[in-house]
Amino acid sequence: MTSTPEVSAARLLEERGVTLISLDLDDTLLDSDALAEMRLHAAAEEARRRLPGSTSRIDLALREGLAANPVTVGRLGAFFATLELDSQSAEGVAVRAEYNRVLIDDLDWIEGAREVVLRLRERFTLAVVTNGPTEIQWPKLRKFDIGSLIDHIVVSGDLGLHKPDPGIFEHLLARAGVDASKAAHVGDSVHSDVAGARAAGMTSIWLPPRKREPDEVGEHVPDAVIERLEELLGE
Repeated sequence: MTSTPEVSAARLLEERGVTLISLDLDDTLLDSDALAEMRLHAAAEEARRRLPGSTSRIDLALREGLAANPVTVGRLGAFFATLELDSQSAEGVAVRAEYNRVLIDDLDWIEGAREVVLRLRERFTLAVVTNGPTEIQWPKLRKFDIGSLIDHIVVSGDLGLHKPDPGIFEHLLARAGVDASKAAHVGDSVHSDVAGARAAGMTSIWLPPRKREPDEVGEHVPDAVIERLEELLGE
């Protein structure tokens, strides 16, 4: 595993004259990982209601879903694959709906994240760049009125482009009228956030996940690593 740099993120932003900071949504601003187990248990209960007689297979699917990497595999994807359940079937649609209902109902900010956003917007143009379906990501954004705090919001489901594709970042930069050399992206995934931002020529800042094992850095070494969003403020 390639070592990560020990560079102050706030100092790096200043030295590079960064004017735009984009932020990942899930597990960077909003605490999605905190609900992972609750959501999968809710999906399993719905599966038991819809698929009587499949208890042992559902229990196995639940274990596989909980163990899955949420970025590269996806917890619900692993659940469906292990159960051999078609996500487009009536049963699959009902299970997914229950999984997503828990997310929207119980999701909250990561502690201190909203306050950091309020401070950052005094000094930077801010954006959110998030992977996910339109019908899932926008209800989260609306629930927390993020559109009133952030200058630009880019949802992968709206574009058909998903991190780490640099095109999703290039779309943001064109919309904001900012050169990549003056932009930074902050996120919890080396695979999606760091690799994508680097490919687009942006400064990449990694916030390792708190409630799951972080990705291996490998070749996608971030420009800076932070343990808390507050470190972006340099105070």
